[in-house]
Amino acid sequence: VLEQERPALVSVVGDVNSTLAAALAAAKLRVPLAHVEAGLRSFDRDMPEELNRLVVDALADHLLTPSPDADENLRREGIPDSRIHRVGNVMIDSLVAALPAARALDMPQRLGLEPGRFAVCTLHRPANVDDPVCLGRILDGLDRVGQRVPILFPVHPRTRGRLPA
Repeated sequence: VLEQERPALVSVVGDVNSTLAAALAAAKLRVPLAHVEAGLRSFDRDMPEELNRLVVDALADHLLTPSPDADENLRREGIPDSRIHRVGNVMIDSLVAALPAARALDMPQRLGLEPGRFAVCTLHRPANVDDPVCLGRILDGLDRVGQRVPILFPVHPRTRGRLPA
């Protein structure tokens, strides 16, 4: 697609494997690359996402960061300020944009939950759900919390496939 279309810029978001693949393709074809959510670090190289972040940021021409600490991480890695552009947190921006529609659904009441008296849990990172022991510990913890407060748990497909029967 990149060879056919020859875009002026490729923009990638986040730290997943498809982000890395698109970044590598753009770099090999010498198409300028922008990375949204650049500079985020866990400092845990055992996380697959951490390696993706490091490689994509090294390849990117334009690093679009969410925060001052992300800017600093990039500077420590030798990225010049001319490539770093703080644009804000796209996840928070998306949440703020979606809140009115989400509130209009009135899901807590529709689910019989008292507003402000329940928890929400999402669980999908490979490090949390792919290891049965780790997933079991998390589920045990959720069970303990759930005895005190209801938990709304929209189950990600990755997680659903790994939950015990």
